[in-house]
Amino acid sequence: MKKKEQIFLFLSLLFYSTFFISSIKPATPFALTILSVFCLAWGPFSAKLRLVKQRPFLLLMVGFALWLLVSAFTSANQHSAGRVLELRLPLLLLPLTLGTLEIRRALRNRILVGAAVITLIACLVSLSFAVYQYNKTGLNFWLYNDSVSYLIGQQSIYTSLLVNMSIFIFAWIIFYSGSFKKYHGWMAFGIAVLLVISYMLASRNMMFVLYAGLFIFCFVYLFGRKKYLEGFTLLLAIGIGGFLIVKFFPNTINRFQELRLTSFDYKNTNRESHYNDSLTADQWNGANFRLAAWPLGWKLFKEHSLTGVGIGDKRDELMAVYREKEFRFAIETNKNVHNNYLDILYSTGLIGFLLFFTGWILLPLIRFIKARDGISIVLTLVAAIAMFTENYFDRTLGSMIFSFLLLILLVADNTRVRHETSEVELQ
Repeated sequence: MKKKEQIFLFLSLLFYSTFFISSIKPATPFALTILSVFCLAWGPFSAKLRLVKQRPFLLLMVGFALWLLVSAFTSANQHSAGRVLELRLPLLLLPLTLGTLEIRRALRNRILVGAAVITLIACLVSLSFAVYQYNKTGLNFWLYNDSVSYLIGQQSIYTSLLVNMSIFIFAWIIFYSGSFKKYHGWMAFGIAVLLVISYMLASRNMMFVLYAGLFIFCFVYLFGRKKYLEGFTLLLAIGIGGFLIVKFFPNTINRFQELRLTSFDYKNTNRESHYNDSLTADQWNGANFRLAAWPLGWKLFKEHSLTGVGIGDKRDELMAVYREKEFRFAIETNKNVHNNYLDILYSTGLIGFLLFFTGWILLPLIRFIKARDGISIVLTLVAAIAMFTENYFDRTLGSMIFSFLLLILLVADNTRVRHETSEVELQ
């Protein structure tokens, strides 16, 4: 690698690693600043301008960020508007800095593998701490959900997204990339470990995506290439592994049993269910809360369909609708709508949603499909699906994960290729 590529690789992985050390608060903004400055300094301005003209998605990304600024300035609650803008700052900063680069696919792949390795190490350390706490206290909750990611300071929904992406990255390198061959055994081991951790994190949406992806891979790749023995062996291994995981960590099943209890009463003030306790129909849970909250967010959108209620007023307006429904549970627990797309719709209106969806999801997917860039398609779809059940942009971490990883995929050489064998030049 050239020296500048080595520096970019280091700074990118340094920034990514700060996602797992949230207790050191200055670390992430410091790493983001250093990375952004380096991106601005790498290459002549004329080349950056040329790339911007060739990348219409960048203009829409910046347009969405500018619309957020307009929405903030026109909001009644300026204090809240400033806070919301702060959480979404990476959505503006990274397109203007990282988005103006062009890197080789081989370098991109090194960044992806490095990110997956960092995720694996961070999750193993956090899991070890959780197991230590379980042995010390005897409390089962240390082996499930947010407790598994407690040490790294992340909610399980964010960790599950990164774990899923890491599994797909390792699998793609092993079966499609043709690079890093001497590490394939370790990557396979990493996949096995991350599968267990994914189950323990108990994020339903991400588990559905992961297991669906595994079965699609078995049928399309292995059976499609008439590797029937390998395919059946893999399916059998997944089945046996799944049985053992469920046997040793049965409480996660409670997360799926919630899907049977979807009825709700807005005036219900009972507590929220917990995966470590018995599940009853009179409790709030992840499923029935979303079914209760989503229509209220949609109601706000229909009343302010073009420009939204304003990002500074979105919480106040949502709480007002909660009060109308006497939705005391949501008010007392300060719940958002748990849907990133719906949040964008009712806070920034149809204008904001079209700018976001076209610039951050639709055009990137079209670009990746034209380039036959399989891993980029998969990772983009994983992130897009994740946002259906969580409001990722209400935390800085969510904005950083989404914008950084997607832009790393987008700034790679977009030339259509059938194989990644050219990557060996970086190894």
